Amino acid sequence: MNTPVILTGAGSFLGKYVLKELDAKGIDTFAVSRKATTMLARQGLSSRIKPVDLDLSAPELDWSPPLNSQYRIIHLAFDRMASGDSAHGAEINNSITRNIINLCRNANISAIVNASSTSVYGTPKGGLISAETAVQSPSDYGIAKLKAEQRLAKAAEVDSVLSVRLPAILGREAHPENWLVRIARAMQQHAEIAYQSPDFLFNNAVHGASIGAFFIELSQAASPQSAAFPVGAATGPTLRDLLMQMRDRLQSRSKLVVLPTTSAPFAIDNTAAESLGYKAEPIEHVIDRYLNDLTDRSL
Repeated sequence: MNTPVILTGAGSFLGKYVLKELDAKGIDTFAVSRKATTMLARQGLSSRIKPVDLDLSAPELDWSPPLNSQYRIIHLAFDRMASGDSAHGAEINNSITRNIINLCRNANISAIVNASSTSVYGTPKGGLISAETAVQSPSDYGIAKLKAEQRLAKAAEVDSVLSVRLPAILGREAHPENWLVRIARAMQQHAEIAYQSPDFLFNNAVHGASIGAFFIELSQAASPQSAAFPVGAATGPTLRDLLMQMRDRLQSRSKLVVLPTTSAPFAIDNTAAESLGYKAEPIEHVIDRYLNDLTDRSL
């Protein structure tokens, strides 16, 4: 029997993938978002997906689920801190984390799957990043994600917190500042593409559909000990070959220009995620799926 889910950030780019998969798997879900009712009306999902119009950054929550079920939380809600006011963004994210912990206390929720970010690592000096990689001067956003991980993991109300450190997420409505999204848009305009490390085995991206399915698998599994770990694609061709793949698929005339390498790139070690059932999708497949999203005019 499936365990019901409370999905925060249900209206986000990744949240839409997770909702679709939850519905397909027949999992009863409370979809939490500021405008959840309006958003779900456009999605065409079944009645098992119930909207909850809720601002998780409010001083206090005024909602709890019915207490006749044991729930798991898939926690995607987070402020991207893109306004330039990092202090205000940090305050919003602190409120969200506090409210999630209070929700766990009030509804006896013992397990959370938390969307974190590889931004917590800051600027690692090349090689592979893993669950054990030390933090190196993260951005304000990375610091906020790391603090959220730590607060959730230390909360006495929660037995298990799995913080999945996500790289770039590709798919329909992917964030425009994502490097591969910017590359694809530039190629559509036949602009010159300048890049570094052509022989690097790049795997710093996942597709929203695949990672959404993994989050659901984690939410339905027996709760392991808390852990924080990165996920990425399975390595395949070099970065040069991947960019050529993109250029060919988009029928672009963009010139690829290799610049001197100024900082060592890093790849993602999926070992910890694989121990929890993660099946890394080959990076060339991730990119191909994204290009299908980008070029399908029916969407």
